[in-house]
Amino acid sequence: MKAITTRIFLFTLISSLFMAHVHAQIGIVWGTVTDEEGNPIEDVLIRIEGMSTARKYQVETNSKGEYQHAGIQRQGTYRVIAEKEGYQSAYIENLRAGSDRYDNSGEVLFTLKKGRSGRLAFEMTDQEIEELAMDAEESNRLAAAASEVRLNLGQGLELFNQGEYQQALEIFNLAVALDEKQPTLWANIGNTYAKLDQGEQALEAYERAIALAPEDPTLYQNMGGIYGSLGNTAKAQELYEKAVSLSAYGDPKDAAVNYYNMGVTFINAGQTAEAVDALTKALEADQAYAEAHYQLGILLLGNDDSEGCLEHLRSYLELSPDGPNADAAQSLIEYCKT
Repeated sequence: MKAITTRIFLFTLISSLFMAHVHAQIGIVWGTVTDEEGNPIEDVLIRIEGMSTARKYQVETNSKGEYQHAGIQRQGTYRVIAEKEGYQSAYIENLRAGSDRYDNSGEVLFTLKKGRSGRLAFEMTDQEIEELAMDAEESNRLAAAASEVRLNLGQGLELFNQGEYQQALEIFNLAVALDEKQPTLWANIGNTYAKLDQGEQALEAYERAIALAPEDPTLYQNMGGIYGSLGNTAKAQELYEKAVSLSAYGDPKDAAVNYYNMGVTFINAGQTAEAVDALTKALEADQAYAEAHYQLGILLLGNDDSEGCLEHLRSYLELSPDGPNADAAQSLIEYCKT
């Protein structure tokens, strides 16, 4: 009888030790997921994957951004991954499950940034990681260059506005040496060369700008102005018309500016009929273009069209009573009345 009692005692002791051992092998992984403002993120998929075993578990966060998985084998280490559409995925490695919620070794707190999830580092080959690092290095280099380009551009524009054209050109050239794919830089170089009466260099710079931004009507407009100053009226007209065609679906005032510039180019070239036509088109695009009324009024006066002259000069004064040509317009009106 004593032997039976002893065996029962030993069996009970061994069973309790075995159960305690089994219980000790089951752990917990838990934590929260928030955004960068600290707001909880619901329905984040939490994947818990063994680093050296095939064990895999998963759970989702609740409305408070909390998650918990209490059936994790404590042997070995785990990779814990947080994923949700619209956020960049995040993960940690070599985590050991905690024994309970009071054991912080099993706690993982995630902060997710908005963006595309993309592939995580452990999902990439060594070559892909190396290429990604090279891309990041190049991005950092370009960002630093872009910052210096912006600084040079600002300094160059300040010098340009002060009439220091040669110094401005030097600064713009420093900027374009850092980034030659910026049409704004080439356009400013072109403008500066034009101010220095170096028309051919100005045109070359604008060619570079247009090659980079072929749909920008302003570039054609400004280049047309340079050709006009060089006396090449036909080429100036071609470029103004190109600018008009590109801005056809934008603000009509853009077309008015181009037709006005075209008209002034024709006036300077002594082509009165062409100038009248261009200024008329400018006013068709924008009836409130005061300077176009003024220039057209003067041309019509030269054509002995007193009625047309009066109409446009009066329109100029209505639109710009304190304009730079207001006194001249008033004098011409009095002259046309006589």
